[in-house]
Amino acid sequence: MATVSGTVHMKYVGESDNIALFILDRPDKANAYHNAMICQFAEQLAAAVANPSIRAGVVTGAGDRVFCAGADISSFANRSYQDGLNLLSRQLFDNWANAPWPTVAAIQGPAIAGGLELALASDLRICSPSSWFSLPEIDLGLIPAAGGIRRLSKLVNEARAKAMILFGQKVDSATALEWGLVSQISDRVLEDGIHLAEAAARRDPLATRLAKMALQSVNTSLGDASVEAVAQALLYNRKTQVE
Repeated sequence: MATVSGTVHMKYVGESDNIALFILDRPDKANAYHNAMICQFAEQLAAAVANPSIRAGVVTGAGDRVFCAGADISSFANRSYQDGLNLLSRQLFDNWANAPWPTVAAIQGPAIAGGLELALASDLRICSPSSWFSLPEIDLGLIPAAGGIRRLSKLVNEARAKAMILFGQKVDSATALEWGLVSQISDRVLEDGIHLAEAAARRDPLATRLAKMALQSVNTSLGDASVEAVAQALLYNRKTQVE
């Protein structure tokens, strides 16, 4: 059996090596992730959270062309409704969103489907001028079920979220900045992302953690994740019944 390409690297960077940098490394497939990469990312994130010296996190994609094209669609055919209920990417992105320190998505090029959902789970997003953003899951008979619906509507308002999710609108970098989807456009995305993380890391860690928890508590709806899970489970099950 041929080995599937792709991995996730974690390394400590920054002026005090207290920034956890995660790199989705599958540039030949637009950094699209598969389950093994999600599991690897989850293990590395858990290790970083357990490391008391870490003060911030950054996620990026390998190369300079694409941040992440989301899940590898070649794996969709074999997914069951149980996979929809227990979507690995949803669990990972929720853990990333709930990391005890600030997180930054350094987005070079497009962030599509699950790639955008990962970016949305970050506390701050910066992108390159060539970046664009899309949630095309409905074209595949699915929904953005790894947090995209929950987070996008709260970030850019309901009308804009509907334009992207229901009508398939692609958003370029300038529009993303105008909408507040990203906070900065940069020609040096990774460097600036690390600098932002360093700025956060220099602040009081306990106050930062408590402030992040307070921000997350605003307009929180505990039911949203369950709706995502059930909807995706039904859609996965439909695919298996049709095939």
